[in-house]
Amino acid sequence: MMTVWLRSFWLLIALADTLPARAQTAQVLRGQVVDAETHQPIPNAQVGVADNRLGTSTNDDGRFALSIPPAYAQEQLTVALLGYRKFSQALPPLPGPELRIELRISPAALGEVRVTASVEGIVREAVARIPRNYPLRPTQLTGFYRESDNEPDGRPRYLVEGLLTVFKPGYRQRGDDGEIRIQQSRKVDLRPAGQLVRIDWAGGPFITQLGDFVHRRAQFIDLKHLRDYDYRLAPGSSYAGRPVYVVAFAPRPGNRRADFAGQLYIDQDTYAFLGAEWHYTAAGLGRSPNRADSRSLRVAYQPYAGRWHLKTVWWQTKARLPIGPPLNYFGEFLTTAIDTAQAARPEYVERAQYHDVFLRNVVAYDSAFWRGQTTLLPSESLRKALLDQQRQQRADSLFRAARPGAAAGPAAGLQAPAKTPDSPLGRFFSRFRYGASVGAWPLAVERAELGLAFAPAGYRFSAQATAAVTDQALTGWSRIEYQFELTRELALALATQRVYRQLSGDGWAGGLSYQRNLRPRHRPLYGRVGLAYTRQTVGRQLGTFPNPDAGLRVAGTHLGADRLSLRLQTQTEALQPTLGLGLELSHKFELVADASYLLPLRTRTQLEVAEESGFFLTRGSATVNLPAADVSLRVNDQPGSTLPWRQQHWLLSLGLLYRLR
Repeated sequence: MMTVWLRSFWLLIALADTLPARAQTAQVLRGQVVDAETHQPIPNAQVGVADNRLGTSTNDDGRFALSIPPAYAQEQLTVALLGYRKFSQALPPLPGPELRIELRISPAALGEVRVTASVEGIVREAVARIPRNYPLRPTQLTGFYRESDNEPDGRPRYLVEGLLTVFKPGYRQRGDDGEIRIQQSRKVDLRPAGQLVRIDWAGGPFITQLGDFVHRRAQFIDLKHLRDYDYRLAPGSSYAGRPVYVVAFAPRPGNRRADFAGQLYIDQDTYAFLGAEWHYTAAGLGRSPNRADSRSLRVAYQPYAGRWHLKTVWWQTKARLPIGPPLNYFGEFLTTAIDTAQAARPEYVERAQYHDVFLRNVVAYDSAFWRGQTTLLPSESLRKALLDQQRQQRADSLFRAARPGAAAGPAAGLQAPAKTPDSPLGRFFSRFRYGASVGAWPLAVERAELGLAFAPAGYRFSAQATAAVTDQALTGWSRIEYQFELTRELALALATQRVYRQLSGDGWAGGLSYQRNLRPRHRPLYGRVGLAYTRQTVGRQLGTFPNPDAGLRVAGTHLGADRLSLRLQTQTEALQPTLGLGLELSHKFELVADASYLLPLRTRTQLEVAEESGFFLTRGSATVNLPAADVSLRVNDQPGSTLPWRQQHWLLSLGLLYRLR
């Protein structure tokens, strides 16, 4: 099915020019940008219409495709790239043949520019004018995103493309990065379905936020870090057809606080940052939360309605991972429309989140969508690599079909892309959640003096101990919980738990947990109910004693270690109904608050005897239920068989749950 979809995908692009023209529909302008002297293709040239209200960029072969609505048919077409003169002409009649555009090199004119301040002063002035040059009100960008993870020879392991809506807060100061919504997407996953280790890049579409160095005040334009960098003027004086200061920056000699090195392009008239290209230094890679061998970025801005807006982001990361193949990630975003009026934030359920994996985004295949939109054209080398792998997959499928008992292949024609199947182990672990919580365990303790004598019959071991407990209403409690989802709302739950303070003990609980979203169109707020069986011990340590008898047996358990510890404890078994709330902090994390009511089924008073010497994995322990013939217990100097603490009912906890996917 994947091969059929790939063939259909490229066929749709090839047929886009042959569709009948309609007066009220957008037409696709196709062209190639080349150097006027060498006639070689020019990649990454910025192609715009109507002052860049529509735009795209050229691929590695210099080609572009731009969807032109009828309302823009009389506008100007512009093409610009650093080092070349800006090209401008009226749009040709559409549909029409591929347009050939020749760019001429722009002569350097840096010597004619009078620089009256230090280069660092130029950067400071550009930072000061950010509120003047960039939008102060929220804006909404629409654009195309592409990412891939490639083999060392450039062959893609997967290719993902999508149409994004990017909500951008104002640029007055750094802070909120905004939101992203994935409108539509498509993917070609060429990795082996049964591959044991599959590393998926998380947060890829967020290069529109992470790469916006002006909005984020990246370190190399952060006034607090300017002293960490050397700034100097570099050759060149134009960018996108405008006179600029080309400012190269790098760490000062001996400075390891600077994370980046690269170039800035600052408009000479307005001191606006028009773009930048930079890479991480060795020190910067070491401080990055995601370790990599190299990481490079290239960012450009475009003018619209008197302000500068994000135009393109190009991002590349290479890393040798501890497991799996090396990562060669490439991501690119291109703005195709800017909206300064309709900039309402998307609702919570529509937002992409940083830990989402774009490759796993499941969207129905829509051929008409790709036919009528501007897209980033894949280069000829990328097309060839995909087609080569498509042919190999077709050959593999034919080989499988030729074997006896093989299932028949899919019917011919357009079909939705097949979802790459996860391994059974992957599907199993995708249902897991785990978390941790803390709270107060309801235990009422009365002040008392404890005395104990233990002398098992027939053995030389004997011990006498005393201990005291003080008044206490609650004790500290922690819990580690694991959940396996049976459905989206119902899960099996298993937890280990421990109590602290003057009394301590371990326990466990197992049961069912159910939660339902109370706000399906906003940030999820879950109502939670559960029922579990729990067993918890709570006790007081009495000390450690030498054991002269290597053959000692307590309650049928051999305890031959040199030293034994004694502990008085209660063991409570109870049913635990729970009622609570959960607030989703992200698609991965949920904040949960629960109140439980303990319904005791049985409580035992016990003496625990445990080995304290020897290898910890081989140490044994035994419990003796009280009263017992060889145990003498005194509470406040009075013989007894019950301990001075009682299990109460209400249990409160606060914690976090984490989803693996």
